[in-house]
Amino acid sequence: MAETAVQNSEIQEKSSNSAVMEAAKALLTASGFALDDVQTALDAIQTAKQQSPKKQDSERKNYIDKTAVYPDVDAYIYKRGDTKTGIWYFRIYDTKRQKPIFKSMKTTDKNKALATARVMYVEIKGKIERGERVKTITTLELVNMWIEKLETQVTPIPHDGITPDTFKQKRYFLRNWVNYCTNVLNIANTSIDKVAPEKTRDFGHWLKSKPKETSLRTGDRDGELINNNINEVTRMYHQLAVRDKYLSADRVPQIDRIKYQIDDSFKRDIFSLEQYDKFCLYLNQKYFTKKHNPLVDPKELEKRKIFRDFILIIANAGFRTKELLGMKLMDVYDVLKPSEDDLKSGNMVMVVRRENSKTGRERRVIAPVRKRIDRVLKSYKKMGITHEPNDYIFINPLSKTRGAYGRMIMYQRLKTTLVESGLQEELDKEGKSISPYSFRHFYAWLRILNNVPLHLLSLNMGTSIQKIERTYGHIQTEQHTDVITSGQGIIRRTETSLQTLPTVESDM
Repeated sequence: MAETAVQNSEIQEKSSNSAVMEAAKALLTASGFALDDVQTALDAIQTAKQQSPKKQDSERKNYIDKTAVYPDVDAYIYKRGDTKTGIWYFRIYDTKRQKPIFKSMKTTDKNKALATARVMYVEIKGKIERGERVKTITTLELVNMWIEKLETQVTPIPHDGITPDTFKQKRYFLRNWVNYCTNVLNIANTSIDKVAPEKTRDFGHWLKSKPKETSLRTGDRDGELINNNINEVTRMYHQLAVRDKYLSADRVPQIDRIKYQIDDSFKRDIFSLEQYDKFCLYLNQKYFTKKHNPLVDPKELEKRKIFRDFILIIANAGFRTKELLGMKLMDVYDVLKPSEDDLKSGNMVMVVRRENSKTGRERRVIAPVRKRIDRVLKSYKKMGITHEPNDYIFINPLSKTRGAYGRMIMYQRLKTTLVESGLQEELDKEGKSISPYSFRHFYAWLRILNNVPLHLLSLNMGTSIQKIERTYGHIQTEQHTDVITSGQGIIRRTETSLQTLPTVESDM
């Protein structure tokens, strides 16, 4: 109602003004003034009326003791007439955004205020010319803003955004940057536009020398991972600070990248056939049997059975650990139109869903796992857990939400079984470090030895042919030793040192 009343009042005022103007125009014309001169005069009166004297008086009262910062520039210091503090203020006009910028000098000393204003003028004028925001942010504020932005992109489907694991790693990268800026350079709370770009060049080298935070702390930090950390920091500055005009591109921190050798060596952390047989023998005959574990809780024995089949499924299907742990019961089904071999070997189709795949692509893996899946479900039933189609195959019995086992749990169980089986000592002597992922390598190794075409193997494993050749290429070389050494006479393939045969000179 109040808004309507204001609108009606404005309409009445305009109507009244129009009537007065028309009456004045008629009176002046009748007095002998030319119509054009009358209109010009009335327009001037209207313009003067629009420039409110009250507003001008108010401005004069609020701008006291105006003093130009530099001659011939639209920037000055002044005191406010509506306060009694006597503090000086700085004003400059932003010609690009068409609005003034105000800053408090936080001092009542005119000389100090003028000196500060001259420094501020150069800084702000430069920002205006570069198109940057006058408002500044610190490194900590920038990092927090970037994390908030990344959170909006988190999705369970790879390549549709960033996965929760990737987001976790990016946060780790940003913590490293904050740690460096806080404890090494002491610039975390400094405005990012005031940090010299060259000051941050040694971040990568600092990170390389930083001790690992793992329990073992063995080996150097991975050079590729360090450069990925640098990439994330640089991306943050370009895609947030520069794009949103908190910083110009030439002020982005400079960080030297780390040089490192790409590890394209052949995978050696794989069981030999003898070691694999020994490990399986221990799992099947000692690890979960009541005879060898009379004091172990029955539920724990069932968990050990589940672990046994988890490892054997990877070794026979080549899954990544995360892929198998993230697989649900509905993702496993019988082969369509199974052959006699499928029925005999227990082949089943196991689907790796997009959101559960490293590549973001769904794939179907054929593997002889029927008996192992049945055993897993049976063990869970003995613990009082009956699977529904949407349940994870490897449910963590301690999870109240029926969540899946974590990778670390399986890793720790593997390490325990390697020690208890007596294999760890043998592996240490050979310099092998076995993890659940090693059984994926073992699967690839056996499939290549059994002449599985690489293109089929790549489809089943969800990787590229080039990656398989680079990782396991030595197997194919060893596999065709007879062909490679054909025509080399007495040189046997078992010899470790091949010597050049003497050339037989012709009598001709």
